[in-house]
Amino acid sequence: MRNYNEMNTLDVSNPAPRCPVVLLLDTSSSMAGAPINELNEGLKQFLRETAADEAASRSVELEVITFDSSANVAMPFTAIGDVDQNPDPLVADGCTSMGAGIRLALRDLKARRRMYRNSGISSYRPWVILMTDGGPNDNNWEQAAEEMRVLGENGKIQYIGIEIGDYVDHDTMCQILPSQPGLVKLKGLRFKQFFRWLTDSMKSVSASAVSDQDNIRYRGIDDWGEL
Repeated sequence: MRNYNEMNTLDVSNPAPRCPVVLLLDTSSSMAGAPINELNEGLKQFLRETAADEAASRSVELEVITFDSSANVAMPFTAIGDVDQNPDPLVADGCTSMGAGIRLALRDLKARRRMYRNSGISSYRPWVILMTDGGPNDNNWEQAAEEMRVLGENGKIQYIGIEIGDYVDHDTMCQILPSQPGLVKLKGLRFKQFFRWLTDSMKSVSASAVSDQDNIRYRGIDDWGEL
């Protein structure tokens, strides 16, 4: 297993514009069993297939943040081509500290984009993918959600929320991600289909000019989700 604490650096010799992507993943106890297992398999598929694309391997930089009773960086920003394609599996346990996870994601995105600017590296709008089967139960999540909403509405980030299962707190999630692209309900446990869509999206972004980047497109969403 690679030591990602030693890999959170920026390869300034790579001239490609960067696309920072944060996977913000619910690993609370309600995700135990089939959901966390399928999530782990889908994540490995995403790492493997995205790294195999030449343009995406140079542009996509991935951070994985998990939230349960606390929020933790499972993998700091790493070029997708350098990521261990067989990472330690995520484990489900604890509560749902979603607010802490959002704060951590926005903090790290801000720092990463500062690194790009200071190094003269151009970048695409960051992507934040929030996946949950519940809703936040930590304190002060509203402030973190408001900050993410404002960044999205001002075109500073792109975000999408993936609702898993039948017990998501949909009303609260609509407060967190009220506008497009907003929320998508995962069909069953089709994590692999979702991550294939995400890989295709990363290929499309990486092959485009920074000035031409569009909002998240939903072509192919029927394979894995419902708006």
